[in-house]
Amino acid sequence: MINYYGVVRESAQKVAAAAKGTIETLIDGRIEQEPAFTDPMLGRIEQAMNDYEVKGIRWSAKTLTDRAPGAQEKRFGADFVGVLQISFPSYHVDKGFLAQSKLIERDEMMANEELHRMKDQCEKMLSLSPDSFVFLYSRVDIRVVPALTVVSGDHRNPYDYYSRGVESFFEGHFECFFGDRGISAPNIETLEELLERTESRSLLYLGATFA
Repeated sequence: MINYYGVVRESAQKVAAAAKGTIETLIDGRIEQEPAFTDPMLGRIEQAMNDYEVKGIRWSAKTLTDRAPGAQEKRFGADFVGVLQISFPSYHVDKGFLAQSKLIERDEMMANEELHRMKDQCEKMLSLSPDSFVFLYSRVDIRVVPALTVVSGDHRNPYDYYSRGVESFFEGHFECFFGDRGISAPNIETLEELLERTESRSLLYLGATFA
């Protein structure tokens, strides 16, 4: 995004607050698997960002989930795909990222089989896009680690790697410091095609225009 630092900062804070609200359900013991965290998290972000206005910029948001038969079997490795579309008169960008999720506490160690499975999922995402990440869910917070980092090491605790919080991650996303133009949709009607093409289970679309 062009230099709208106030917009970027406040929008990223809004996303982070919505995402972290899902942690309460994890603390209450109502979540035991990654999809049960990811889908409510994306839903909270959609609710927070759709029609959100900040400093003359209006956001739109939409989530999709692949409920087709065999959806779990055809997954490419990504739990969700994030799509960003910024449409200003003098600036336009369509881009996205792939994300795998992992429910793990900071002091928890993965078994070797679990580690290999996560690395395999990251390899699959990276074969499609270099802009692939792992979202780590815990009762404390949500951290984001590059998939490239995960496949490059053998640490059974992914918190050993450098990571970003949700707010910092989405600041970078909105600022366009990363993002794959191959993961985009020319219009909101083609999001389902993108969901199928990336073989992801869920999709989060965020769009920004002048209010």
